[in-house]
Amino acid sequence: MKKATEIKYPHAANLFQFCRRVLDHKFGGVRVIDQDIGQILGFDPADCSHWKRGKKNVRSIQAMKSIADHLGVDERLVIDVASGEIDDLEAFHEFHGYGAFAIDPRAYDTAKKEFYRRHATDWNKELEAEFRESSSINEAQIDQVVAAIHQRISFTEAPLYLPEISAAYQDIQFLPAGAKGDDAQGLAIDVARIDGKTQISYPQGAELKPFMRFRLAKAMASHFLRDVRRDKDADSEFSQHLHDVRSNLFAAKLLAPAGLIRLEIAQVNVARDVVTQLAETFWVSKSLMNRRLKAVLQSSLTI
Repeated sequence: MKKATEIKYPHAANLFQFCRRVLDHKFGGVRVIDQDIGQILGFDPADCSHWKRGKKNVRSIQAMKSIADHLGVDERLVIDVASGEIDDLEAFHEFHGYGAFAIDPRAYDTAKKEFYRRHATDWNKELEAEFRESSSINEAQIDQVVAAIHQRISFTEAPLYLPEISAAYQDIQFLPAGAKGDDAQGLAIDVARIDGKTQISYPQGAELKPFMRFRLAKAMASHFLRDVRRDKDADSEFSQHLHDVRSNLFAAKLLAPAGLIRLEIAQVNVARDVVTQLAETFWVSKSLMNRRLKAVLQSSLTI
C-alpha cells in the first residue's frame, strides 16, 4: 500500500487551489488545467506539480504580486492564503463578495420602465407611489427586527452565536447535514419551511467558517423578514434583487451591529490592523467587517 506523504507546504497547496477557484469562476465553463495555474508564475510542469502538491513553497513578495495581478484580486488576500490566515474556500468567498447591500440603480431603472410599460394606459400618482414603496429598502424595519432578536437572546458582547437564536426561536432549526460536495465554488445551504418551522441545512463542520456564518445568518432573513418584504411581483428579477439586499443587510447587522462595533473600536490596538482585529472579535470575514466599519463611520447607524 502506498504510504501517505505529509504535505510540506500546505498553505502553498491552498494557494494553488485558490488560484484554480478564481480562474474557474472567471472562465465559466472553460476547463482550467494545472498548467494554466502554473503559468501565472512561469512554472514548468514539474514545478507546477510540486506547487499543487505542497512540495514547493510560494511566498515571495514578487510571487504574491504576480498572482494578485493575474487573478485581479487584492494582494492582501493572496498573502492571507499563502501565510495560512485563511484557506482557499474562505479566500474565494472574500474575492467573490457577499452580494449587494444597496439597490442597483440600473436594476431599479429597468424595473421602473417595465412597470411603466405594464401600466401605460392606466398610469396615475397612486401607481407611481405604489412602485416607489414596493421598490425600496426600509432599513429601519430591518433594524427593528434585528434589535428584537438581539434583545431576545441578550446579545451584548461579540461574537454572536447562531445556535442561541434557534434556541430562543423554536420555529427555526439549524440542521447539520453530510457535505453535498462543493457546489462549484461554495457549500450549499438549503432553506425549507416544514410544519410551520424554518429548517436551515448546512454541511456539518462548515458553520465555523466566517463566510458560512454570514450565509447562515442570511438564510434566516427569509424567516424574520417575511413581514418586511412588500414586493408585488415576488418572482421578478428585481424583486429577487431587493430580497438579496434586505437579506444581506439583515445578516450584516445581526452579526456585527453598529453599536457594538463602536464599543470595540475604542478597545482595539491601534498598532495592529483595525479591520483584522474587529473581524476576529465579531467572527466575520475581513471584507464584511471592512464594509460594516465604513458604514458605521460614515453614518449614524444604530444597528
